[in-house]
Amino acid sequence: MKTHLTTIAACLTLLVTSTSALSAPLYKDLSASYQGNDQLSDNPQIRAFLEKEGSALSGPFPYRMNIFTQGQTQKNSAGVRVSENAKQIKQNTFGQVFYYELLPSAMRVPHWHANGNEVGTVTSGRMRVEIWEKNDQPSIYYVEPGQTWFIPKGKLHSLENVGTDQLKFIVVYDQPVTADRDFVTAWSSLSDEVLAKSVGLSVADISHIKKTTFNKLSEFEQKIKPEPENDPRGYKSDLNTIKPMVDSQNGSIVRLDKETNKNLGKTALQKTVLKPGAMRVPHWYLSGDVLLYVNNGVGYFTMMDDEGVVYHRLVRRGDLISIPVGMFNGYINVGKSDLEVYEAFNNLDEVGEITLLSGSQEFNSDIIRGTTGISQDAANRLLSQPKQGMVIPFIN
Repeated sequence: MKTHLTTIAACLTLLVTSTSALSAPLYKDLSASYQGNDQLSDNPQIRAFLEKEGSALSGPFPYRMNIFTQGQTQKNSAGVRVSENAKQIKQNTFGQVFYYELLPSAMRVPHWHANGNEVGTVTSGRMRVEIWEKNDQPSIYYVEPGQTWFIPKGKLHSLENVGTDQLKFIVVYDQPVTADRDFVTAWSSLSDEVLAKSVGLSVADISHIKKTTFNKLSEFEQKIKPEPENDPRGYKSDLNTIKPMVDSQNGSIVRLDKETNKNLGKTALQKTVLKPGAMRVPHWYLSGDVLLYVNNGVGYFTMMDDEGVVYHRLVRRGDLISIPVGMFNGYINVGKSDLEVYEAFNNLDEVGEITLLSGSQEFNSDIIRGTTGISQDAANRLLSQPKQGMVIPFIN
């Protein structure tokens, strides 16, 4: 038993390896010590289950990375941005996830994405979103925890911390390369003469541009007076008010998609919260490739890839997992606190999933018995089982 628990502890230690770039006190959420605060459950059934898994919990998992320990970090006095590169995760050809923290009076400077739609959600703080479109009045709205925003590709926009505390948020894109463009990178791509003519300034006015080391996060604070929200296209949504797909004592699931916001098209964002000891029933989606991001907690994750390779791994805050459509997966909260997971869907044609029980109940008992080897009585009992929820208790 001691050997197996040592293996489990080693798996957790591997996932909280410290990096100096994230060690500043201002960004405690990104530090290795903070990530280590989510400990394994003391529940004896959970402990016995993990002990039985033992060494199966270790080993490579090419579909996963931890963005805090393996991601690309950009940090300055305004905040920090941590991102993944699609090349870091196996079979991730469909999206990206970024994590941000902005200090008060800081902003993600005006920019646009040439080939990717953006969906984001605030986890802490208050954000001002501004989107410029053609010559219309800009869309301006405020986003607080649990609320979301959508920005179509090519739209110029900025994200500002207008609260008194740190602003923390997650951004997902529907392309593996988002072609991030801003004023300075665009301006510096031109010759001095072309740039001067384009913006109506002299060559002397813009001579410093190509010598500038530009930061995507800025301490610049606009002098903005209080203003009403203006969101005529309905880019803002609220996960707090969308009718949940699951809402029980074991946890909740809520999804933002084209049914709740027509702007999203084939993109969706799903938030799952599992209470300690609860299980997200193993399943596969009928359409849509998924990037699964663990925002809080410790989980036991299981997945079988398209080559039949099975992975059982412990996952925790900052872990990002690529799940191409059709891949069988599920997870259990094996920690002391809630397990909070976000799933970003791309290429989503229809909303739906199949579980082992729901899939099996599509067939008769003879087929079930013949394909699984279970007894006739067991097959009959399986077919008579009531419909199973997406979230169920793992611990009796």
